[in-house]
Amino acid sequence: MLSPKKHRIPRQRQAKNSLDQNCSLTHLKQTWFSRALLMGQNLRLLAKSIEIYDEIVNLLELDEVDFEEHKTSEIQRIIKKQASHFANPISENQETAFVNIVRMKQAFGFSEVEIQLLLFASILDLDGEFSECFEILERVSNRQFYRTLHKMLNAPENDIMQAFDKQGLLAKSGLLKINPAVDTIPDKLRLLKGISTTLLDNPNKPIADLFADYVRPVKAVELSARDFEHIAPSYQRLKKYLRHAIDQQLTGCNVLLYGPPGTGKTQMVRSLSAELKIDLYEISAEDAEGETLSGKERISACQLAQFLLQGKANHCLLFDEIEDIFSTPWPMFLEPENQSTGREKAWVNQLLENNPVPTFWLSNDITSIDPAFIRRFDIVRQLDIPPAPIRKKLLSKALRGIKVSEKWLNNMASLEQLSPAIIERAAKVTRAMGENKASTNESHLQDLIEGTLKAMTGEVKTSRRQAAEFYDPGLLNTVIDIDTISAGLKRSKQARLCLFGPPGTGKSAYAGFLADYLAIPLLAKHASDIIDCYVGNTEKNIARMFEQAKDENALLLLDEADSFLQNRNHSQHNWETTQVNELLVQMEHFDGLFICSTNMMENLDNAVLRRFDFKIKFDYLKTEQSWTLLQHYLGTALSRKSLSQKQRYQQQLEAMSCLTPGDFAAVKRKLTVLDETKNVEQFLQSLRDELSFKPVALNVLSGLGL
Repeated sequence: MLSPKKHRIPRQRQAKNSLDQNCSLTHLKQTWFSRALLMGQNLRLLAKSIEIYDEIVNLLELDEVDFEEHKTSEIQRIIKKQASHFANPISENQETAFVNIVRMKQAFGFSEVEIQLLLFASILDLDGEFSECFEILERVSNRQFYRTLHKMLNAPENDIMQAFDKQGLLAKSGLLKINPAVDTIPDKLRLLKGISTTLLDNPNKPIADLFADYVRPVKAVELSARDFEHIAPSYQRLKKYLRHAIDQQLTGCNVLLYGPPGTGKTQMVRSLSAELKIDLYEISAEDAEGETLSGKERISACQLAQFLLQGKANHCLLFDEIEDIFSTPWPMFLEPENQSTGREKAWVNQLLENNPVPTFWLSNDITSIDPAFIRRFDIVRQLDIPPAPIRKKLLSKALRGIKVSEKWLNNMASLEQLSPAIIERAAKVTRAMGENKASTNESHLQDLIEGTLKAMTGEVKTSRRQAAEFYDPGLLNTVIDIDTISAGLKRSKQARLCLFGPPGTGKSAYAGFLADYLAIPLLAKHASDIIDCYVGNTEKNIARMFEQAKDENALLLLDEADSFLQNRNHSQHNWETTQVNELLVQMEHFDGLFICSTNMMENLDNAVLRRFDFKIKFDYLKTEQSWTLLQHYLGTALSRKSLSQKQRYQQQLEAMSCLTPGDFAAVKRKLTVLDETKNVEQFLQSLRDELSFKPVALNVLSGLGL
């Protein structure tokens, strides 16, 4: 705030920069402000003030003037004298502080008026006391603003208006714009943040380095085209288009890449640039003083980059985290007062249509970006977490020189949220540990990776199912010959199967067996992985599940899919219907292998059932199958028994008509804890205990007196 002369308390002045030491600059500020005072009612406002402000008194050297005794005409004479200084502040014999301003004019072709405006705005930005002097002046409209600058700078008003035109160099360079929503001179001048320090406080800095804080070369590439083979068609399309755009010097070349953090968006752009031998530059998120640039300031920095690189061969730009720039329906850098006119929206569209340097725009989330902006991009591509085979390759590449087992690599590659960035950081930390033991490295890596994933998403999801300890398709009790089905699927690689039947009969395990038999990955999803509490998100997760299976060329298993298969006529909520509808649509368009497993076949939607090529019931084990499993789990403990004992055991199994492979596996785990795995009697009793929890089996056992 301006401080009054009366009763003012002496205070320490701010540290002086190079501007404060420049005598000619002091006269220049006196000239500018005096000319402003002579306009309109400004002088009258000053003369009638009861209190005179320190900043104005110091600037105009009026310490000896008693404003209460002097008449307005005499004050006007004093001010006019100050206003008569310097017709042109920037001459060939420029002061040191003006060196960069003059070099800007010579290097980029700025006009005399544009340079004066840039100088005036920079001094206002750097000199807080000079800026505060303008608070006493009357408020100005846009037209009055141009007229005031015309008087202050002694430049034609029409030239000033042209200098601020959106087609002018100041606007195109992003260095200086006007804000029509405010009515004070300092606030109307919107200077790129930090540029005033760059221009006026670095007189010895080479002009090529003046803007390095806003536009900087991108670091060397870490990934190659081979790391993006899962999106090879898109990668090659981008490569060809970028080469064409640069060779033909196309304007308005913009590519939007979006997807979760760490999925390789930046690395993909680096890889493309390296392959094409193109110099890649990125827009900084900070100014020359290390302060974060706002959305509107980053857009100005982008304009500056376009301005600096235009006309130069083999250059492209990278603009990351643009979700901070755009919002719906207006970009966040626009002033609320201006949104009603739509002129800023048109201005942003023009930027996207006329930028001279090919630009990659990167975002983690595009939900806030208005479709009106999205359609301006030439290519829009989503980059999701790479599929499991690519994740394994990235792990192997990042962990060169770090000992880990193949089994561990497979397990880690199954983590669905594992992104390239997380892999690189975990490898960097583990490499610093310098361990030679594989198990130690695996422990470090797993802790690092899972810690990051839990912090990011709250959970660690894996597409890998725990393999069954023992699985023999010959022990499946199905009406259709399962071996025939498996052989047919190996030929066609395309089918939709609904596996139904009691729990534990081997439905999910068959999907794992089939994936191994076909030598393709298994993408296993539970209903809990898909269902979301927010309306519409479950449908998105269903679509994403099928898309992921397609990208990974995986067998897709939707386990416990009852909620997605229920008859829509029984739905109580609209979202229940839309979920089934989405599943139907995705099934119809999926050309891979899809398996649904359910424990309940009643009340399933007829339209869903029609979509399945095979509906296969997995039933309880036959007696001979149960006997085979018992032999497998007990081994020699059973084979050493007498014939009569074996016959008695077989009779007991015949009475247990509702056994499943899952029951045998559960009993084995239980007896392993009790160290009774070779006790035949205990094994059979444990099987009866398992059956006691099944209502259908309990009735049978009761009838037999067991």
